[in-house]
Amino acid sequence: CGSGTLRGSGFVYRHGGTDNHIIGDVYDCEGRMNFSFWWPVGLVVMAGVGYQVSAKEVAGGADPLAALVVTYLVASLTSFLIYAFTGKKGEKWKEIMSFRPAALVLGLSIAFIEIGTIFIYKAGWTMNASFIVTNALITLCLILTGAVLYGEKLSRRQALGIVVSFIGICCIVW
Repeated sequence: CGSGTLRGSGFVYRHGGTDNHIIGDVYDCEGRMNFSFWWPVGLVVMAGVGYQVSAKEVAGGADPLAALVVTYLVASLTSFLIYAFTGKKGEKWKEIMSFRPAALVLGLSIAFIEIGTIFIYKAGWTMNASFIVTNALITLCLILTGAVLYGEKLSRRQALGIVVSFIGICCIVW
């Protein structure tokens, strides 16, 4: 691809030309959108909409924690089947048992996100306000976490974005 390639990856960044990239392989060498970069975004968006609608529906039911048991059984079965058909060949059980401790924290985090979301809706939050507020707050926390724990740069523009986001959250809630 010539200049602008990312260390031989075959993909070109189409923004700014600096080394401080926020996102990566948006376009291939011929200027086409990189499908492998964007399909996960589409999957997350579709699943996210399904998640929010389902969580709101579950919140109106009998016992939301009982619904989470069914939710996690379905999620576990889905994960197992996807791994069984697409995972590394060979000793799959060994791969499962060699997880990192972060996988346990991820599991707890997912469970608490589910529980929190259901109880947000039980408390009467609207879907649009709850999603905007929680995700804006998560984004703010992740910007700070990235800077403190991982040494990620925090530009003045990003700092201004934090302030604007906080003001936006205040406008939505009050």
